[in-house]
Amino acid sequence: MRTTLIIAAGGSGERFRKGLGNSPRSFPSKLFYPVSGQPLLVHTLRAFRKVKSIREIVLSVPRGVESAVKKILKNEVAVSCKIVPGGKTRAESVWKALEKSQPGNSWVMVHDGARPLVSQESIDELLASAKHTDAAILAQKVVPTIKEIGENNWVNRTIDRSRLAEAETPQLVRRNLLMKAYRENPHAMQATDEAALVESIGGRVKLVTHDGWNPKVTTVQDFDLLEAYLTRHQKSETRTGFGRDTHRLTAGRKFYLGGIRISSAKGPLGHSDGDALLHAVCDAILGVIGEGDIGDWFSDKNKKFKGIRSEVMLQKILKRAQEKKWVIKHLDTITVLESPKLGPHKKRIQKRIAKILGLPEDAVSIKAKTAEGLGPEGKGLAITCEAIATMERSTP
Repeated sequence: MRTTLIIAAGGSGERFRKGLGNSPRSFPSKLFYPVSGQPLLVHTLRAFRKVKSIREIVLSVPRGVESAVKKILKNEVAVSCKIVPGGKTRAESVWKALEKSQPGNSWVMVHDGARPLVSQESIDELLASAKHTDAAILAQKVVPTIKEIGENNWVNRTIDRSRLAEAETPQLVRRNLLMKAYRENPHAMQATDEAALVESIGGRVKLVTHDGWNPKVTTVQDFDLLEAYLTRHQKSETRTGFGRDTHRLTAGRKFYLGGIRISSAKGPLGHSDGDALLHAVCDAILGVIGEGDIGDWFSDKNKKFKGIRSEVMLQKILKRAQEKKWVIKHLDTITVLESPKLGPHKKRIQKRIAKILGLPEDAVSIKAKTAEGLGPEGKGLAITCEAIATMERSTP
């Protein structure tokens, strides 16, 4: 069965955004919201990694996030992958993806981008069932007692739940039949799922029931439940790393500190841009992950690092930390400097470092001290910065 997998993820995520409230963290879509260290969309795609019949993937995503989706899909898909902007309704989003799919694939499997827990067993059973019908959909039998409501919330009757099922995804449909349903049904763009479209032109739909947990993640509370489920067998480890750096101050050098440039007659001397604060942060993170110090990574003997921005250095070290599953949770820093005065700049530095690290601003502490005229810092000859990074990782 040559199959196109369509991931329907073009919704606005309004309920999700409202649930975030005044959170300092913002996401262009709930697809990017991290669960167990990975964006939600990544978890969803990984559920289909072993489905050999899938020859291409078409993702229908909110307009404007296409390039961001491409970045998080790196190394996650091994087949042809297209990304299209979604429509105003779910059905319209699926249609836009369907138009871009390969006609040579005779089957289309549609799955909600926010259903990351579908099992391999359920997918295999769906594929097997669809061979002898027009479409097959994953579903669960209705467990709660269902009431039909009349006027003023009076109960009309209790419905026989033995003949009811709750439709889920994936839904697998013959491609030519789904295209026909879209073209012949005048209300196709209001359909709530593919099965309804197939039914509307007389197609037969097979129900594949299961007893697993295949939730559609919609609210922030759903994400909390999903996180708890995925990490239920993991243990958490916390480490603290310390970093310290001193640079001589000299005339004619630009003054970079915490990723921002500050007006000053002197600047830190160094092989890089001399940002002592970011260097201390780098060493603090390297201390947590046990990967040496900043000199091991960016030697001042190597010409290719001449003048390198410290932000670039920090991002490379952060990437290595992420590869080892370490996530930074808090940063505490102190800068010892006589001049220029840092009071007016601390908020900007805090905001910049928080952005680099992906932390809320109140998880980054920026403190500044003078040396009361003592030592090289007190005499205006040097700057010294210290940083303490607190990081966590979860392991099976």
